[in-house]
Amino acid sequence: MDIMTINERLKELRVENNLTQKQLGDKIGLGQTTVASHEKSHTPTLDNLIAYADFFECSLDYLAGREEGALPYALSAQERELIQTFRSLKPSVRTFAFEQLKLLSRSELN
Repeated sequence: MDIMTINERLKELRVENNLTQKQLGDKIGLGQTTVASHEKSHTPTLDNLIAYADFFECSLDYLAGREEGALPYALSAQERELIQTFRSLKPSVRTFAFEQLKLLSRSELN
């Protein structure tokens, strides 16, 4: 079994989330050239690794290749967008939206 390097894992996560290096860098406060160097050969600092792990909602062990496969708590870009949208709603609208999602999940649309 091949163990994925941090560099490969970072690129894989970025591509899976349909982000350019610049977009990812902008989201976590790094420049495009820094993200590119992290994907190619330079090991990110611990602070940068934490920023990546927080953004991709994965563990440092996953980034380091110590854990394989999709993590049960890792979210797709679509799931993160849904959560971000949900959190931006007023509390009363959140309640309504949540109830509607529960109804949809029980419906024949599944």
